[in-house]
Amino acid sequence: MRSTSLRKRILVTLISSFLGCSILMAAVSYNAINTMQQNKIKTNMAFDLYQQSMKLTQVYYNLLQVTQQMTPQGNVGNLMDTYFSTDDLYKRLQLSLSVSNNIGLISFSNPAMELVMYYNPEEKHPLYSNLPLREDFTMQSLPNVAGNESITYQSPHLSLCRFSDNQVVSVTREITFSDGTKQVIYVEAKSDLATDISKLSSSLNLPYVLVLSDQEEQVKYSSDPNVFSIGQNLILGGNSGITKGYIWDQLISDYGYHIALMLPVESYNHEFYTWKNHMLLILGIALIILLSIALLLLRLINRPLRVFESEMVALGRGHMGAMQYRTGISEFDKLFDQFNKMKQQIQQLIIDVEYKEKRRHQLEIEKLAYQINPHFLMNTLNSVRWLAVMHRQPEIDKFVSTLIFLLSYNLGKTKETATLRTETKVMHAYLDLQQKRYDFQVTLDIPEGTYLDTPVARFILQPVVENAVCHGLDEHGKLEVRITPDEAAGIITITIRDDGKGLSEETLALLQRESPDQQQGGRGIGLRYVRSMLEAFYGDKARLQIDSTPNQGTTVIMYLPY
Repeated sequence: MRSTSLRKRILVTLISSFLGCSILMAAVSYNAINTMQQNKIKTNMAFDLYQQSMKLTQVYYNLLQVTQQMTPQGNVGNLMDTYFSTDDLYKRLQLSLSVSNNIGLISFSNPAMELVMYYNPEEKHPLYSNLPLREDFTMQSLPNVAGNESITYQSPHLSLCRFSDNQVVSVTREITFSDGTKQVIYVEAKSDLATDISKLSSSLNLPYVLVLSDQEEQVKYSSDPNVFSIGQNLILGGNSGITKGYIWDQLISDYGYHIALMLPVESYNHEFYTWKNHMLLILGIALIILLSIALLLLRLINRPLRVFESEMVALGRGHMGAMQYRTGISEFDKLFDQFNKMKQQIQQLIIDVEYKEKRRHQLEIEKLAYQINPHFLMNTLNSVRWLAVMHRQPEIDKFVSTLIFLLSYNLGKTKETATLRTETKVMHAYLDLQQKRYDFQVTLDIPEGTYLDTPVARFILQPVVENAVCHGLDEHGKLEVRITPDEAAGIITITIRDDGKGLSEETLALLQRESPDQQQGGRGIGLRYVRSMLEAFYGDKARLQIDSTPNQGTTVIMYLPY
């Protein structure tokens, strides 16, 4: 039965609201903590994997540099090449000592370097080795993880030195000396990969497993062979994922092998479960405290706040009417009075912003017009024209007369109505002037029709053509102007294309911006003017499109309503 007690109704409503909020807060907190935990571990995994990959890559690079010195083109290899090509026993002895000294220097400068040798693949024994080999050694037993025809990289394995139990990585390189002798260079360096992973797992309390696979994704090294055994196929598609209960991150090194860092899902979620339990405890305590405080304040502030909230929602929807509600509490009544004043101020601000925006747009158009149309040239050009007439220079007279016509039209001094026909006439006059100075070809495809008498914004074709002539065309360039009316679609398409040097991506991006900025500077004044005139004349019914490719030209397309 519905309770008639206001207190009970408020209490029931408040408890229900808090329960709903609690569920929502729990869900949001759960997702937030889950995301935070995943990002934390995933970020650490990716960083740790990157570090190990870079460290291993550096070791391989150092080994590769050593093998380079042992090739016939290197210092040590050159001595060996001389050794093979001489028959003098004493000289051979001296060369052998020199090889030994040089390799000793290489080992001294690389403290991690261990075994270095030349190996005869046909006789299957080392020609030179700075340390004694294991008796059961074979080249075929090396765990090749990447390489090409002559250079092969081995994953971490036990050192081939008889007296060493260190884990090493190695590189083999097949070479042929000048006398046709074939040798295999083998160099190895101590690897701390297993130690690093062990320390990393201990410090973070996370049982990481590091796996190296070849290009066929066959495991060549595993820090925990009981989990991922050597030789098994481990297909990991992409850079991260979950496989066989393990979360992993993978990188493909510059040498072609795959390196992956694996973490059990249970360990991955362990810290998250701890966070979740703490979160639930804190959330429960917080809800109890909030509920107690809310019950104490409910009688005084609940109703006025609800009214104030509804007024805020109404304001967000555009309702600006004054609020007449009175609570009898002076603090709330003063707040409501201030809220009514704020509404009035917002209304006045909206009016002011609209006026300023219209004025700013008008001033921008005027500014661009003044930048493009130099009025003061009219009187000077008339003087030049009459001088040409007086001195009987008909070509100059015709040139200046055409230029005066252009300026008169652009400045609005003529009585001609701005139509598409007059715009094309002005454009044609401008091109005639420019062709007297520049040697470029013009192709005009402007079909006759009533659409040419359509009123248009004044001075929208010449600035685009002027940009193409002055900034786009080369000395013998081609300019194409095509107007295509489509009465069915209600669109007139104007295409202005040049085959000049085109625009860079940065310049094109600046010109395509609707509003200028400091980076744009004085570039694109004409195009900004055209865009502003189209917007002022047509609103959002017209569109200007710019496409350009460096060294291939620029195309400007205007779409006007029919």
